[in-house]
Amino acid sequence: MELPEGYRERLEHLVCKLRKALYGLKQGPRNWWLLISKFLCDMGFKATVSDPCLFFKRSKSGRLLLLFLFVDDMQIGYHMADKEEWVLLKAQLVQRFNTKDMGPSTWILGMRITRNRKARTITLDQELYITKALQRYGMHECKIVSTPEMMGSVTSCSDAELNASVDQQLFQEIVGTLMYAAISCRLDIAHAVHALASDMQAPTGRSMLAAKRVLRYLAGTKDVGLVFGTLVGSAANASDTRGRSGIRVDVCAYADADWANDKRDRKSVTGWVAKLNGDPISWSSKKQRVVALSTCEAELYAEGAAVQEVLWLRDLLTELGLHVQLGSFVYGDNQSTIAVSQNGVKSERSKHVDVKYHFITQTVVDGAVKLKWIPTAEQQADIFTKALAAPVFERLRQQMMSR
Repeated sequence: MELPEGYRERLEHLVCKLRKALYGLKQGPRNWWLLISKFLCDMGFKATVSDPCLFFKRSKSGRLLLLFLFVDDMQIGYHMADKEEWVLLKAQLVQRFNTKDMGPSTWILGMRITRNRKARTITLDQELYITKALQRYGMHECKIVSTPEMMGSVTSCSDAELNASVDQQLFQEIVGTLMYAAISCRLDIAHAVHALASDMQAPTGRSMLAAKRVLRYLAGTKDVGLVFGTLVGSAANASDTRGRSGIRVDVCAYADADWANDKRDRKSVTGWVAKLNGDPISWSSKKQRVVALSTCEAELYAEGAAVQEVLWLRDLLTELGLHVQLGSFVYGDNQSTIAVSQNGVKSERSKHVDVKYHFITQTVVDGAVKLKWIPTAEQQADIFTKALAAPVFERLRQQMMSR
């Protein structure tokens, strides 16, 4: 910051003392959270330890009232029987912060919210976000493709064109746009975006073709989204809606790894998806930090990442007072990895993976997580580790998304 123009003592050594947080400074978000959280706590809400931006309280009827804070936007969740209580709480928020009730949520952070009250499901999609992205990059009339990644080599361009440098800023903008979609509700492009991100500093013609292929794939699947409540809806009517001893919350995860497929550094790719009552909640496609010496070791790192996410979800749900099943399954398709983690079987090839091995083993011993082998054909996390043929890709996408 600089001293105001016309200040009578404009000396080089003078500075301004910040007496109030300003928008855009690092202190701003922290001070805003301290202010709003204190006010919400005075209203009876409590911030969860697992996610400090998620506040909850029990209504007079014993049901959950949820409030999620994203900077200065709030999402509220409550049972219709508690509407009167929420109206009183809302009046306090309006009086203190001059907030505005936008009614039932139809959009959140660029995602459209569609409710099917008959089926008791909620769908998130990014059709409008994708449409605007295609128009921005001149791809709104492009030819669509069935998968976001190409299986074979590119034959339509010469080697000189594929290896030539391209506009770095444009490439980074495209990847940034795709990255937001991948972490929001388009898990089907997570691996493709992960691969593109590795070329951010020195993109080539091949990189740009790969990025445009993801856009062409999204052009044909704009309405694909995540559906929540597919398993709960059928059982909800027979369950206690107070969220204490009714619907059992099942948490599971699928973990997989593609061993040493990157020829540049031979690091493997970790892929996992965590599910809540069969619906995907979080996912990841990420290059491992170290070089794995075997498929067993690569899968062990992936398994460890999935176990961490499962433990976090279990802690969050427990804080909310929900009934979580005794042990959450983590599914893997490598029997050696499961043996190492579950039974304490170690060999010359795995003895150096010490910390990760002990962490998973201790979690299994404690009973929070159970490891279970599944065939590769049933491994849903496979979509996060490598490019797949169209039939396999579409089958896995169907298992996790709307179509």
